[in-house]
Amino acid sequence: MLQVIPIILIIIVSLLYFGDKSSKVNDTVSVVIPAFNEEKSIKHVIDTVKQVKSITEIIVVDDGSTDKTYDIVSKEDVVLIKHKINKGKGSAMKTGLKKVTNNIILFLDADLSEINKKQVESIIRPIIKGNADITKTKFKREAGRVTELTAKPLLQFFFPELSFEQPLSGQFAATKNFLDTIDLEKDYGVDIGIVLDADARGMRIHEVDIGNIVHEMSSLKELNLMANEVVRTIVDRAINYGRLTMVDDLGSSIRMEIMGLSLITLGIFGLFFIRFMTTWMSSFIIIIGLIISILYIIKIIKMSLRIYGQSKVSKKQIFKSFIHMHFPIVISIIILLLLTVSLVGSVTISSNQISIEPASKNLIISTSPEPHKGVDVRGPYTIENALENEEQLIRLPTSALSTLQSQYGDNIYINHEKYQLEQSLEGENDLIRMPELARSNLEVNPGDVIRDSDFKTKFENTQQVKNIKVDENTLDKNLNNTTINVDINHTNASVGTEIKSQQLPEKILTVYVNDTEIGKVLASVTNTSYSIYLNEGYSDTIDLNSNTHGVIYNQTYKNSTIEVVLEDSGANTTTEFANDDSYVKFLNINIDNVTINNTTTTTQKD
Repeated sequence: MLQVIPIILIIIVSLLYFGDKSSKVNDTVSVVIPAFNEEKSIKHVIDTVKQVKSITEIIVVDDGSTDKTYDIVSKEDVVLIKHKINKGKGSAMKTGLKKVTNNIILFLDADLSEINKKQVESIIRPIIKGNADITKTKFKREAGRVTELTAKPLLQFFFPELSFEQPLSGQFAATKNFLDTIDLEKDYGVDIGIVLDADARGMRIHEVDIGNIVHEMSSLKELNLMANEVVRTIVDRAINYGRLTMVDDLGSSIRMEIMGLSLITLGIFGLFFIRFMTTWMSSFIIIIGLIISILYIIKIIKMSLRIYGQSKVSKKQIFKSFIHMHFPIVISIIILLLLTVSLVGSVTISSNQISIEPASKNLIISTSPEPHKGVDVRGPYTIENALENEEQLIRLPTSALSTLQSQYGDNIYINHEKYQLEQSLEGENDLIRMPELARSNLEVNPGDVIRDSDFKTKFENTQQVKNIKVDENTLDKNLNNTTINVDINHTNASVGTEIKSQQLPEKILTVYVNDTEIGKVLASVTNTSYSIYLNEGYSDTIDLNSNTHGVIYNQTYKNSTIEVVLEDSGANTTTEFANDDSYVKFLNINIDNVTINNTTTTTQKD
């Protein structure tokens, strides 16, 4: 259960930002145009916005111009306001904002000598449709020096969630309801200030591509002034919204917390997996990690509460900003917690001791050339009681079945008691259900967790009867090479095997009927005798050893040719073929479901 908690945290963090907030607003727009010495372009800007139907109010603020800007605008049917002296772009925007009567406000620079109707419409469209609370623009030209050298680096550091291509664009639109809640900067910091305030309040900000525009180039003196005012605005907002604390103090504490969790994880790995690390060394590392983790988690909680209490923005937005700034670190903490919980996830408590043994999965990479073989992840498995009325069944997942080198329907003999192997129920992928008697003989209990590498060992000295039967694909492939048909429904074989502890050279036993492969089984042979049966009746006894290979049995029975071949696989195995001393038969071949009457006296086997 504990292992699921970090995964749930990841899902919650990942889903935090999704949700549909769209709601259509009033579609009438006021445009505010701050202008300072823009006699060359101001008339074109006014004429352009007049073409947009949704713009019902045009306000031009002459910010102390010394050229003919005021005279040109005074001839137009617009609201004209004049500052006696130049107060700055932000002041001009604040003056215009006081006069607007519509809820959607568009701010345009007065030096856009080639702006067109479509570009203006694209800026206000997302707000009119209710898809955004504020829109800012980007356009097809390289970002300026102020943007690249000052704005972007600072924003990436303090406000990483704002990944805008051109954060300082002066063309943007917003709702009056929002603009009335913030204090506009008086200078060039006004544009970025509005964007940062909108982000802090959780507003939906869209960056709109308006294509090509022509802007009047600023002088080096103006660029220097702009850079200073932009930097001041970003740093002020970072202080006001707790970003400095998040990045500096809180970020440092989070990194120390990661170090503490990393030390705990290293110590746990040292206890279980690293041979040269002694128990005392690993325990010391774990204790140091615990001390660091506890100290800094307390600091993180205290600082977080202080930020929450002092911040001017909503708690939800603070949390979202925190996740944006420290997302990789937060994910690292969750992963470390997941690793730590997983390592101590298998705990056994008895009357006089507590046992902690990590139950890991087993990665199996097959080197077999056979199809359908590849990479498989198996285990660990949990032992549970058998279902009602299933006292002769053992239910297990396909991964455990592969470890036993068996297939569903095979029989397994545990202390001479016969059980059939069947598939696990849906949703019980790592659960093994077995009857009480089988558990007692294997010395396992309900709730025991067994690693895949230990699973086969639990079945040591048990015997299996593996059923093999020709499949239709094999039959279709081989049928053209013989004139004798094979009855699929009545031609099959069973092979007995035993699970041992010793590794021996693996052999491949293949059974052919009428040159058609019935099936194959992999196991080892020892230097002893093995008996073959036809239709449950004794047929022959052969002596085998590790050097035996080739055809070991050839018999004709009722117009059917039977051939058994033994070959080397090139691998080793702990599974042995059942010999004459075993409880089960080595090989029984059934043909046409007819029993042979054999007069030879033999010991009855399953």
